[in-house]
Amino acid sequence: MIGINANERGECHSEDAAGYLVGELTDASVGIEIVARDQFDRVLANVWLEDELVNLTLVASGLVIAQTPTPENPNGPALIAAEEDAYESGLGLWSPDACGSAGPVPEIGFDLGTFFIDPPGPDGDSLDDEYVVVVNNGEETVDMTGWILRDESSRNRKAFADGTTLAPGEQIEVSSGCAGRLSWCAGSPIWNNDGDMALLLDAYGTVVARARY
Repeated sequence: MIGINANERGECHSEDAAGYLVGELTDASVGIEIVARDQFDRVLANVWLEDELVNLTLVASGLVIAQTPTPENPNGPALIAAEEDAYESGLGLWSPDACGSAGPVPEIGFDLGTFFIDPPGPDGDSLDDEYVVVVNNGEETVDMTGWILRDESSRNRKAFADGTTLAPGEQIEVSSGCAGRLSWCAGSPIWNNDGDMALLLDAYGTVVARARY
């Protein structure tokens, strides 16, 4: 389904989108609007249930995330807007208790003002200079052992090492290369220059922070 991405198997909330589709579309007549093919040659399509765009319903319900719009998908901006509404309303995977985390969600966020997504020169040659910044806006030190930093795709995930902590007001710069306190050492760029999303998940899988650019 074009423009959306569900959590991977085994992750918190991974079965909810599939369960919704099974419940709503079994024995139903649907329209399949083929839009494009991806890098794996899979058909990308919009799914219609009468006049309902099912892709959009999944995003609006907080069952999946939206993907940065591409020119071939005219519904992309609507999906992004629906995700923003779902996030602000705490629906589905955006709920602070979606994954059974212990206690309130820590006040950890991204400092978009100091993100550096597109360093000069070929991206693959400047991985140490491509980074995002995570900051503790709360009043208590947070243990980030087992937390995950990811982009909007299903490919790129970085686990925080055991014993990683973030004191009040402290920040961590996470580079895509091998430099800095917390480095991805990815071997290739993580963050798309033309738009992407950063998600920070706690050890339970709850979304602690989200930032689109």
